[in-house]
Amino acid sequence: MISAKPLFEELILSLRNVIAPAIPDPYPRTQAYMAAVILEFLARQVEERSDIAAGRSRALASLFADLAKIPGVSIGDRAGGQHDDEARLAKLIEDLYAQRETIGEAAFVAAHGRVRRALRELLDLDLMIAGKSET
Repeated sequence: MISAKPLFEELILSLRNVIAPAIPDPYPRTQAYMAAVILEFLARQVEERSDIAAGRSRALASLFADLAKIPGVSIGDRAGGQHDDEARLAKLIEDLYAQRETIGEAAFVAAHGRVRRALRELLDLDLMIAGKSET
């Protein structure tokens, strides 16, 4: 997911450098430039929620650490970055179902339950209201 600041910056640049110059009529062109000014103001007001990104990283790190303790469950390659961890999680889930018979039902149920708790934690983080910080 693209964070808010770079998204605003791209929209502002597009309005100023691509969209507004392409509009032949002066009034709509002025409106496009004003939209860029308004977006700049909004971009300064947006508070980045670094706590959500940190929470996601903690949740995934905790999940991988817990799964590494379950006998027979392979957690895959170490990766860096949020997107890599999410891809690693997707691969882990696929592998978990593919190896269900080999690792045994007890290990599968334990790993599956832990993955579900982590997914719920990630969902809860995604659903946090951006304007409210939880301390």
